[in-house]
Amino acid sequence: MNIYVVRHGQTESNAKRLFQGRINTGLNDCGIDQAIDLRNYFKKIDIDIIISSPLNRCRETSEIISNGKIPITYDERLIGRDHGEFTGNDCYGEVYLDYWNYNKNIQYQEAENIRDLYNRSVEMFLAIKEEYKDKKEVVLVTHSGIVKSLYFYLNGLPSDGDFSKYRPKNCEILEFKV
Repeated sequence: MNIYVVRHGQTESNAKRLFQGRINTGLNDCGIDQAIDLRNYFKKIDIDIIISSPLNRCRETSEIISNGKIPITYDERLIGRDHGEFTGNDCYGEVYLDYWNYNKNIQYQEAENIRDLYNRSVEMFLAIKEEYKDKKEVVLVTHSGIVKSLYFYLNGLPSDGDFSKYRPKNCEILEFKV
């Protein structure tokens, strides 16, 4: 089985470098173009199913990739990190390094803890792998925090805990053979 983990296309909040978390934003023009590029990339692969976060930016990315030809399932488990009190703030501001540090494991008033996100992401990945084991080519369309978590799950946690070392670009593809 090949699982392609894809971050959604660009939104205005991404372009402005803002934490959007669970705000239900859609793609901007650049994000639409990125998703079209993904569709063209996936044309050469016989994708069995797209599993997507139900938030608009992932939904739109999935629909563009599918082009009405690949079945799409929306799965709440793919919703990104709840940024809580940081939603709408500069995502590379003062809080950034500590916020993405697995070893520091800071508990926030509202924002989802990094270890909770990581554990949730891994549980989701393992469950989807089992649920769709009869499929050969699966695309997950999700958010940067989930992509970061899966990247470090499959490549090993950094010794310093710094998840900020990996910044998935919009519509970046990570391919995992499982």
